[in-house]
Amino acid sequence: MFNLDDCIACITSRSAKLLADCFEKRLNIYNITRTQWIALYYISINEIVTQKQLADKMSLKEPTVVRLLDKMEALGWVIRENSEKDKRAKLLKLTEKGQKIETEMLDVAEKFRNDVISGITPEELDNYKSVLDKMLKNIENG
Repeated sequence: MFNLDDCIACITSRSAKLLADCFEKRLNIYNITRTQWIALYYISINEIVTQKQLADKMSLKEPTVVRLLDKMEALGWVIRENSEKDKRAKLLKLTEKGQKIETEMLDVAEKFRNDVISGITPEELDNYKSVLDKMLKNIENG
């Protein structure tokens, strides 16, 4: 018989929400949201990234990313430039202020990661990732 408390989708959803909320609280101390930091991170690690590519990486709709970037631009963290190759595309770059915040928040993210995986062996973590990957592939193929 189906039991919602044993449902992998429900367990995963609850876990993801709890982890996201806890990470959000740690970042809020520094006046940055989890979504803002994730955007800063992806812009930072990609030499060239467009608004559409960022939306895809963050699994967000483009209008949501536009609003996010509007706020981040107003804070002086990012700049948007027109692409020379595609006039419709906006290229994203971090300002010095944005780079500084992204780098500082890497330490917060690393500490959070270490707290989350405390007591978990590298093998257990690899197994966890492998099982999640298999589940996602099952859903994509099924």
